Amino acid sequence: MPLTLKQLKPFEIHAPEPALADLRDRLAAYRPPREPDGGGWRYGVDGRYLAELLDYWREGFDWRVAERRLNALPHYRATLTSEADGPLDVHLIVQPAARPDAPVVLLTPGWPSSLLEFQDLIGRLSAPERHGGDPAQAVTVVAAELPGFGLSQAPAQPMAPRQMAGLWRQLMVEVLDVPRFVAHGGDWGAVVSSWLAVDHPEVLAGLHLSMLGLRPALDRVGAPLSEPETAWLGETKRRLDRDGGYREQQATRPTTLAVGLSDSPAALCAWLVDKYHAWSGAGPDEPPPFDRDALLTSATLYWTLGDLPAANWIYWADRHEGGIGLKPGQRILTPTGFALFDRGFFPVPPRAWAERAYAVRSWDVHSYGGHFPAWLTPGPLASSLLRFVGEVS
Repeated sequence: MPLTLKQLKPFEIHAPEPALADLRDRLAAYRPPREPDGGGWRYGVDGRYLAELLDYWREGFDWRVAERRLNALPHYRATLTSEADGPLDVHLIVQPAARPDAPVVLLTPGWPSSLLEFQDLIGRLSAPERHGGDPAQAVTVVAAELPGFGLSQAPAQPMAPRQMAGLWRQLMVEVLDVPRFVAHGGDWGAVVSSWLAVDHPEVLAGLHLSMLGLRPALDRVGAPLSEPETAWLGETKRRLDRDGGYREQQATRPTTLAVGLSDSPAALCAWLVDKYHAWSGAGPDEPPPFDRDALLTSATLYWTLGDLPAANWIYWADRHEGGIGLKPGQRILTPTGFALFDRGFFPVPPRAWAERAYAVRSWDVHSYGGHFPAWLTPGPLASSLLRFVGEVS
């Protein structure tokens, strides 16, 4: 399906040299906190790991190399119109497939992510033959960052995921002239894509998620919870009690947190790396399973060009504007595929729980990939998504 690109503004990612010099100066002034002896990752970010990473960020990391790799894909800005905020510029990568009749897939990352994480996935989707796949499965990819995330403009006020879903319909139908497509998302991308299916089902041929987006209502007319569902809900609550402090901070006092994230690259890096470690299956004495240049590309992108504190606002908006629960009796009828990856923040749910909220068409479960499958395991994620698109297109 061809796209209409005339309303998009091409651009290249470029961080100004003074911003990079300021970053190095701030890193040189890093003052590490005191931490418990032998803490490792048990109390949050490992101080020794962080100090070594910050040294490398200041002295060894080459942002210009990372920048060239980012610019190997075509970047665009699209101006969308929000009723509350007026014009908003969002950051896109648009990668057409070679065949003109290819289906279109909209990819949306979540938190604390950016389109950086989709770099390898985009190529596997738009040109699968380069990775040993079938060229007949190729899809045209539109990857978009939510308002406030990555290089997308932040709204003037916190914007809830359901409002963002309306912007995504506007982007695809009114800007890109794509009347029907498949939406894929993880984390907040899964929530926004799911609201798109609730409010604008006519534009979706299918919904594909790497995390549960919306929660079913547990009302009297629904089937009683099964033993696996009860056990999963209990484990999910335990994980939230243990590791959910970041959610509460961002949902209740995001501006207080933003002071450190905006003023200190060390604080921003620690906030990011803690999640990359905790949500990727790494143990308490193991580093995050990511190349350090990739981690620092993400941190530099947010420090020099993006606005991580604004990305945090979505937690406040969701908490104060309705949450992620469906109404009693409500269910998403769009055909839905799941590719779920264990060792992330949440445990993999029972299929029966997902079926309370979604019309599940496919269900793929993987033992590794965690919260960042597009980054850690792009091959299995691409295979699941391409197979699903073939079923619903």
